[in-house]
Amino acid sequence: MDKPFFVLTDSREREGVAFVFLLILLSIDSAANVTVGFSMPIFLSTVVLADGLAFLYPRAGLAAAISVTILFERFFTLVPMSIGEATYKLYPLDLILVATFASSVLLWIRDGGRRLRLRFTDLLLLTFFIIVTGIFIGGALGLGRDIGLATAFSTWKNYVFYGMTYFAVVAFVRTKEDLMTVGRMFLGTVAIGVSFLFIGLVRGGGLWTEYTPLSTPGTRFLAFPHAFSYSLAFLTVLLYFPFRAEGKTWQSEKYRYFVLVVLLFAGILGSLMRHLWIGIAVTLFTAVASAPVRIGRPLGRYFLAVAFPVVTIAILSVALFASLPENVVGDPVGDASAIVRERVLSIGSGTDESLAWREAVWKSALSRFSEHPFRGIGFGASVPVELGEYRQYVEVRNMHNSWLALLIQTGIFGTVAFAAFLVSLVRGSFQSGSGSAFIRGSRTVLTGLLLFQGIVFFSQPYLETNLLGIFFWVTLGLLRSLSDMRDTVS
Repeated sequence: MDKPFFVLTDSREREGVAFVFLLILLSIDSAANVTVGFSMPIFLSTVVLADGLAFLYPRAGLAAAISVTILFERFFTLVPMSIGEATYKLYPLDLILVATFASSVLLWIRDGGRRLRLRFTDLLLLTFFIIVTGIFIGGALGLGRDIGLATAFSTWKNYVFYGMTYFAVVAFVRTKEDLMTVGRMFLGTVAIGVSFLFIGLVRGGGLWTEYTPLSTPGTRFLAFPHAFSYSLAFLTVLLYFPFRAEGKTWQSEKYRYFVLVVLLFAGILGSLMRHLWIGIAVTLFTAVASAPVRIGRPLGRYFLAVAFPVVTIAILSVALFASLPENVVGDPVGDASAIVRERVLSIGSGTDESLAWREAVWKSALSRFSEHPFRGIGFGASVPVELGEYRQYVEVRNMHNSWLALLIQTGIFGTVAFAAFLVSLVRGSFQSGSGSAFIRGSRTVLTGLLLFQGIVFFSQPYLETNLLGIFFWVTLGLLRSLSDMRDTVS
């Protein structure tokens, strides 16, 4: 069992207590950011203290950072520090990660490198980091044109700084027990986050949905970032539990997980995020279609067994509420069902302005990319977009397609390095490790989550937004840990 840095005992209880304190401190600061905005006294008394605690207990710091990101999203990850009239884009998430990374490096040195032995896969990622860093430095020195330095640095952070989360996860998730703890922490936090769905239903609109307005008429009952974490949890439960052994523990747990799946499904539907719906459907279909016959058939039956009652409950609930007096619940439910229907029918429709906007931005960016296809156009660049009366310069990183943004900004060299890393990582996860039900189930979940994120990255700036991209780096890190894992802890 790993000893927390500078702590003489190797007690898991100490890490658990540290995690709770970190969660409380960071939640207080985030709640203050929601209500009154940035407050230096609150920041100093919570985030700075949490920063020191994260340095002493880096694994607890990383876990707390992920949990608070799930719950408070941008109010933890995107609130800048203000000193007088000056504003610095140094976020609470950044400080916790700096402490975690620094402690991780010291632990690695203390252990003589045993904690993390670099593989060829890791070297590919480091190569990508070097390319990205070179692009940023080149732009900062004036080798690029029309470069916004602050935007360029932010892009570098999203690709490299937050990407270092991958190595922190690999260093701290080393056993089956570690991986199970991560899963419980994640699902437990999302279960707490289900409260945001009820808040949205009560107030007639989800909290913080104004930051991601819809391109079609309608009201979201759940914010996009919360819906994204709901989707990850939804897939985690569905993809893993067919591998659970039928025992008393599973028999007592499955009803709770069924209720969780129903609530997550309702939240994802209420978010009106079409690309999440598509990503989930493609991921589940691929999981069944690509599994061996002895697994694929039971997996398909399992999905149907879950999907049928979930959809049935949803339909009956709508029918029940719609039958009540109109001024009570009937009208809102009828309006909600009409909105969902319109969002479904608008997929691929030429009437959706967001699709036309994306096409115009992508076309303009690709035209610029054609000038330097191998090294890309660099970071911090904007491209002109003309769409009817719309005339605007749009940041390339905000083009609502993370994969295309990666290609256009880092060029063929950077994209090939990152693609080689992903291929090597996935291949290694299937070639190494135990063949136990736990390892196979975990591999199915992680590759499914990776596929899901790979699909939805085509529709939004995930890698360019820390509160979304960090889950991608955690997924990659867990997949890398799984390739080294030995099923020794029951």
